[in-house]
Amino acid sequence: MNYTIESIVDFCKGQSHILYPGSKVGRINIDHRNSQRDNCLFVAIKGARYDGHDFIPELLDYGVRHFLVSDPDVVSRYKNRANFIVVDNIIEALQMIAAEHRDNYSTSVLSITGSNGKTIVKEWLNTLLELDFTICRSPKSYNSQIGVPLSVFAMGSNDTLAIFEAGISQKGEMENLERILKPTWGVFTNLGDAHSVHFNSDQEKLAEKWRLFKEVEKVVACKDQKWVKWLDEKQRAKCFFWSFRDQSAPVYFSDIIKNRSATIMKAEFENNTYQFEVPFTDRASIENAGHCFAVLCLLGILKESTISRFDLLTPISMRMQVKQGIEDSLIIDDTYNSDIESLRASVDQLAKHTDRDKWVIMSDLGESQNNERVYKEIAHMLKEAEVTRIIAIGPNIGSFKRLFEPMSVQCFENVDLYWNQLDTTLLSNKAILIKGSRRFKLEKLSTRLQAKQRITTLEIDLLQLEKNLKYIQSKLQPRTKTMVMVKAFAYGSGSFEIAHFFQSQKTIDFLVVAYADEGIILREKGISTPIMVMSPSNTAYESMINHNIEPEIYSLNGLKDFIQSAKSMRHFFDKYPIHLKVNTGMNRLGFDSEMFSEALELIVQTSFLFVRSIFTHLSVTDDPSFDDFTHDQVKQFSILSEIAVKKLGYQPDRHVLNSNGVLRFPEYHFEMVRLGIGLYGFSVGEHNKHLHPLGTLKSYIVQIRTVKAGDSVGYARQGIAQRKRQIATVALGYADGLDRRLGNGNWSINWQGIDCPIVGNICMDMTMIDVTDTQAQEGDEVVVFEGSRSIEKMANTLETIPYEILTNIPERVRRVYLQE
Repeated sequence: MNYTIESIVDFCKGQSHILYPGSKVGRINIDHRNSQRDNCLFVAIKGARYDGHDFIPELLDYGVRHFLVSDPDVVSRYKNRANFIVVDNIIEALQMIAAEHRDNYSTSVLSITGSNGKTIVKEWLNTLLELDFTICRSPKSYNSQIGVPLSVFAMGSNDTLAIFEAGISQKGEMENLERILKPTWGVFTNLGDAHSVHFNSDQEKLAEKWRLFKEVEKVVACKDQKWVKWLDEKQRAKCFFWSFRDQSAPVYFSDIIKNRSATIMKAEFENNTYQFEVPFTDRASIENAGHCFAVLCLLGILKESTISRFDLLTPISMRMQVKQGIEDSLIIDDTYNSDIESLRASVDQLAKHTDRDKWVIMSDLGESQNNERVYKEIAHMLKEAEVTRIIAIGPNIGSFKRLFEPMSVQCFENVDLYWNQLDTTLLSNKAILIKGSRRFKLEKLSTRLQAKQRITTLEIDLLQLEKNLKYIQSKLQPRTKTMVMVKAFAYGSGSFEIAHFFQSQKTIDFLVVAYADEGIILREKGISTPIMVMSPSNTAYESMINHNIEPEIYSLNGLKDFIQSAKSMRHFFDKYPIHLKVNTGMNRLGFDSEMFSEALELIVQTSFLFVRSIFTHLSVTDDPSFDDFTHDQVKQFSILSEIAVKKLGYQPDRHVLNSNGVLRFPEYHFEMVRLGIGLYGFSVGEHNKHLHPLGTLKSYIVQIRTVKAGDSVGYARQGIAQRKRQIATVALGYADGLDRRLGNGNWSINWQGIDCPIVGNICMDMTMIDVTDTQAQEGDEVVVFEGSRSIEKMANTLETIPYEILTNIPERVRRVYLQE
């Protein structure tokens, strides 16, 4: 529904400054990176580090014309360019708007709360019910005081069911969410330790969460969980219970039969028996499937076509993945769901790849969404993202081909027909979004289009990267700038992909590489963020200037060489930025104090250089026993910085701290900091628990054989044991970064939660593991490392540091990038 700007003012009781009376608002956004121009209200939320008001000039230039703000000064600055609504409390205003929007619809709402599993249950219910309802649901895990109103405002007149999450972290929050959601039914997943810090007991936390269900008809809940005993009689009467143990529950699971990769669940409901299979065996997934089946019973949706969809359920970790494709293409794989809101998020990601021609491979949507109105909205969305070609898969989408003009549209009944006629050279340098319903098996196409079809994969979780950055930046002063290290293939994570992610997020100020070639490659791939090179050679200076890459200068000879190169290229720039490194005790690179004054004198005499920053490298920020040495280094640096300011006549940015230093020495943040290993998930002391490693190294079993007692395994006749064993060969070796010293039982590779020791010597491309006491089969996935403790344990075993583990993984190992 579109509202007039005057109606929005009434909803939130704001002060209006209307330039365009009667103009319509149909979308709300809080993220300046994704704001749509058409009928979008930008809500300028103030965070700990970023203030939405700061992005208003950029959004005005982009074409956004409606703003909800709490700073009245922006109105006087920009009142002749847009509509402004001024309120005292932005979040309260956002909630009031959403509550008014909810009141305009009689749509049934299913609200899910609990400590864990909310997003999984929501996504699975969408998969199960999308053929029976037109569903509006929370995007991602939007369940907070901000996320819920954004989710609710997406409800439309065609929606026949809404599924929303509701999460709280402290007392008083759920009442706000209940007022917005007004749920018809509820689901309570479980009660765990999450967010316990703000509650005196689990009972108190349960009471707060239960406020969501004040007016609901029924609440789906597992009767076996411990918290049920804390419900009073009135609360229990609202519950629609299911159970694995209590046959008197309305829904009783009489049998759970697990095999290697799936579970058959048998349920009794209203004197009928139902049986279905879920592609999981872990306890949490089986419990979440129980919640979902109970919802089907509550809603009276027990058709065979609905129940059969349980085998289509996927892990929620199967998020949007950005992968390297064949013919130097880029694949954005978002094949796990097919609704229009998740498509919007995928298209936003596609639109960020401005350096490539953009294609979309898309199947029919759910049955309830196959109509002209929906496809007209999709066409508008794709045109705004400058998509040039659409590959339409399925019997319905092709009938709306005319809506997508002037984009090129090709229609195919199924994935195989498209693949069989595809000339893969046409994919060269394309950014390709693959999006659609799981029944069309677009994941097969995604697999075929991936480059480096090796089965050893390093999964990089970009959501964890973003969380690490936010945590570290939360410790900085708001105006302290951030440099990010993407040298050494971004610590094994992929230089371009990490650089592109940060550039699209607009959350950092500088990228840092070790050598000029690394920076030039980033520029050629479309990275425009400022880049500093730490170890430039004098032969690369002209190329650096051509690509607008800034050198670290650490010696007089280097400075003189750069001046000579820059002098011949004066027509390219007015003043060229350089970064001066001083030596304060690391004794690796940098100007010593006696040479520093001479360098400054030379820079002053040279009219076409300016010093962007002055910095030093601290030796032992991670070791408290050397803190006196660290303080002495900073003292020397401060003296040299003062000399520089006097000589130059201006204050360059100063930076001395790496990730560990940022967290241990807040008094030395200065104007800028350099972030490396902390971003990738590792620190020292108390901060380590707040950081999350990005990478999970996975491979697959290619063969399993029976080895007799006394027989050896692998080179040099190692791995002899006095019993018969099942030995699995895994498709990775020391050429994939698995150190040979981890062989012969010094490391275990994990199969479905079971550690399987490495047997014999690690080979170049293969490793053998003992799977005797498991049900492992050929083709099964195995995990080499996952999480900080795993990587740190491996580093300790090898008597090294996590840096080496990560940077030793070569580029031949396929990288897959996960993000919301």
